[in-house]
Amino acid sequence: MVEQLRAHDANLVELECGQGSILIPPSLGGRIFCQLTGELVHRLDVEALRHPSPTEYDNLGGNSLWPAPEGGPFAFNYLPESDAWMVQDGIAKAAPRVVRDDEDCVRVEKRIVLTNRRGTRLDLNYRRLIWARALHPIAGLLDLEGLTYDTLDAFEPLGDYDAESVLLAPWSLEQFPGAEGIVAFGQVPESDAALNCDFYGDPGERIAWRPDHFVFRLGGKERHQIGVRVDHDPRCIGALDAARSMLFVRKARPQQGAYFNIADNEQPDGPFSTADLYSIFNGGELGFFELETIGAMQTAKGLLAASTLLSQTVILRGSPEKLLAYLLETEGLQPDESILNT
Repeated sequence: MVEQLRAHDANLVELECGQGSILIPPSLGGRIFCQLTGELVHRLDVEALRHPSPTEYDNLGGNSLWPAPEGGPFAFNYLPESDAWMVQDGIAKAAPRVVRDDEDCVRVEKRIVLTNRRGTRLDLNYRRLIWARALHPIAGLLDLEGLTYDTLDAFEPLGDYDAESVLLAPWSLEQFPGAEGIVAFGQVPESDAALNCDFYGDPGERIAWRPDHFVFRLGGKERHQIGVRVDHDPRCIGALDAARSMLFVRKARPQQGAYFNIADNEQPDGPFSTADLYSIFNGGELGFFELETIGAMQTAKGLLAASTLLSQTVILRGSPEKLLAYLLETEGLQPDESILNT
């Protein structure tokens, strides 16, 4: 699939990273993909790539930047007086300019227009800075292959917008293939109040707690999504795919600013009913999952200001036992080894 992605866009920019590379095809709207020793790591919908829909949103995969919130009174995925879910062209279709700033950094930028459910029309600069980073030395000591990259995602208003009429924050959705048998996790002190399950229903027994983290067994028929609240001091989220012998870890730092409910629902308790730094989506029968980082809205003198989100992604491949050893050495996390037998 890596060669199909390269062949699809002659203007694709590729950044060497670890034992692989980061691929940014401008024609796919600003999405980021990674390959590790020739294997595409992220989910890619090849059928949608070859035959894009003239009317529906093509969920192609990769790491994409979205405007939060998805639902609620300030939604960007519902237009005024409409209950039809959609993705606006500025996010889904507009091709950015992709420029290599130096040997370790690529800049992705486009000017877009978005309208929220209240009818507020926003002229914005969409920007992603992507840096290739060195793997943690522990990865080499454990003979793990992998790559690490950072993204600085931003939405910058190009006009004056009253902060009472809009909510806007950057939201990074990183999509990987698979669901059944994959175990996601989050490093946060044990507390049921740390998790927001008000998306598509409570995952129930799919969530299990340990003193300093939870595990979330993905798969099944139903879709589930959970948020990890910023005020509970979460350190990271991730997933272990034992079948692929792969580990994914994502991190973002809490910010000053306004966190709010990003969920794709009516948000009956209001847009500030939760404030999540991370989210994990279990696609169930869709056959993919997402590890998501969420930024905070910034304001200045009552007006919307530029908001940013700095995220790090670590992708590793090796024996599941060595991947768990990496988690213990770098994050202090020690999931029960029963997760290897899911």
